[in-house]
Amino acid sequence: MIYFKKMESSIDKGNRLVKFDSTINLGHVLTFVGFILTGFGAWSSIDRRLTVLEESRRVQAQIDQNQDERVNQAMGQIKESLVDIRRNIEKVSDRLDKK
Repeated sequence: MIYFKKMESSIDKGNRLVKFDSTINLGHVLTFVGFILTGFGAWSSIDRRLTVLEESRRVQAQIDQNQDERVNQAMGQIKESLVDIRRNIEKVSDRLDKK
């Protein structure tokens, strides 16, 4: 309650409770420089992370391409094997028909 009385009396006198100090001191400068350095550090960290992600995507794309080539080769070999199996089955079928 005493605080409120003091506050009322200071308002009545025309004095503000919050005063604006228009001077710039070393604390203000250090705080500003700290904000700038923190922002720059965050930006460079994000930039490095983005570079690492882009590089890993590039490497993964190369790995995917190599895997696709191997799969296509394996599919070609399987198709050739199936053709050979069909020929052998036809030969066996022809032999059985001749007997």
